[in-house]
Amino acid sequence: MKDGSLVHVRRTTSDDREILSDFFGGLSEESILSRFMTPSIDKESLLDELLAPDRRFCLLAIRDGKVVGETDYIISRNESAEMGVSVSDGFQRKGLGSILLGQLAQAAADSGITTFSAATAAETHYALIFVRDLGFPVQMHAAPGYVRVTFPTSMQPAGLAAFERREADSAVAAVKRFLEARSIAVIGASRDRMAIGGALFRNIIEADFNGLVSPINKESAVVQSVAAYKSVLDCPDPVDLAFIVVPARFVVSTARECAQKGVKAVVVISSGFSEIGGDGIRLQEELVKVCRESGMRLIGPNCMGIVNTKAGVSLNGQFAPPKSIPGRIGFLSQSGSLGYVIIDQANKLGLGMSSFISVGNKADISSNDLI
Repeated sequence: MKDGSLVHVRRTTSDDREILSDFFGGLSEESILSRFMTPSIDKESLLDELLAPDRRFCLLAIRDGKVVGETDYIISRNESAEMGVSVSDGFQRKGLGSILLGQLAQAAADSGITTFSAATAAETHYALIFVRDLGFPVQMHAAPGYVRVTFPTSMQPAGLAAFERREADSAVAAVKRFLEARSIAVIGASRDRMAIGGALFRNIIEADFNGLVSPINKESAVVQSVAAYKSVLDCPDPVDLAFIVVPARFVVSTARECAQKGVKAVVVISSGFSEIGGDGIRLQEELVKVCRESGMRLIGPNCMGIVNTKAGVSLNGQFAPPKSIPGRIGFLSQSGSLGYVIIDQANKLGLGMSSFISVGNKADISSNDLI
């Protein structure tokens, strides 16, 4: 979405009645009016229609096991369908409606439907103006008490370009969750400065990170002269970004705690995932599932870390000895070892870096996002 977080979009199933009921029950009167042109609805009848696959095509947006958005169409006549979009009040203005509409239009076009039509109450007609802003050629017709919008399901080049811009903006927002975090937790921070968790924590402290850093260590109340917490859940302040440096078998449960805490992004330094095959692949799949269900973004696993030398940030979130000279070069590497060598050689040549990211296994954030 616009803020760089994730939602899972899928078709409805027969098991979705309860979560759909909760979704529509939680919509504000204004949102109900905008979608259904009435401040109240017969929820049970609506659910019967949405869960009848022979009558409607319906997509859901899921976050943390709850529906946060819904869109559907029903064929009204040859090659034409009536459609609607609803977004949970707390998720509005995040681009979710655009995502749902784009996927619904693609599905309709693939099924031979050429035209969408939708109506909304006149006093909330602004809710459908976003269709025009998405790049669809829109026709609007005002009638007593409502506004009807008609547009083709296939986007023109301007519309496709608009979606590409939105996707790029979302990628930028996702990367900013890492490079511009204001509060950090190092889970697995060690008192031993030679250990990876100790070196990473020491690098962040010595770089004078311009934000809050919280060490997490189950065994010690103090890490390198800083008060530590046993769990990220114990941190009294919000945490934007978490570095996870614990054995692979504990990473998934640690990520779940991060999701529960409301952490926006995680960098998993730990190895032992898809790079070793076997159970490592399964562990990585579980890790990705936790992140996608909660909306967290992920760098790694099996990576060296991240760096942002920008004044006002000063994040040296990696465990190798060299500290990058501030500059204008952005560098990404799949290999941590290569990253170490490049930073060291760049320093010797006097070449400054603006940022460095080791992507490791690229389970989520990829080179495309960073570019």
